[in-house]
Amino acid sequence: MRQEYETHLLVVRAGGGETATEDEDVLRHHRHYTALRLALLAHKRATMVRLRDDHEIDDTVLRHVQRQLDIEEVRLSRRQAAE
Repeated sequence: MRQEYETHLLVVRAGGGETATEDEDVLRHHRHYTALRLALLAHKRATMVRLRDDHEIDDTVLRHVQRQLDIEEVRLSRRQAAE
């Protein structure tokens, strides 16, 4: 958790003009990480739908997991849009 907050702080501080190269590296890493997390969420979502279609989980479980995935996707998308 601490590492995530420290990374977020680096991203927020990027663009302050101290060292442009380091700022660009931090922002690029953050964009790639966010894109990877969003791709992972899409894969999880497709897997959950497949499990429901294969009758391994029911609709209630699917909706519960999808709600959690939606929350995470919105959180990541807001960060990406803020940049």
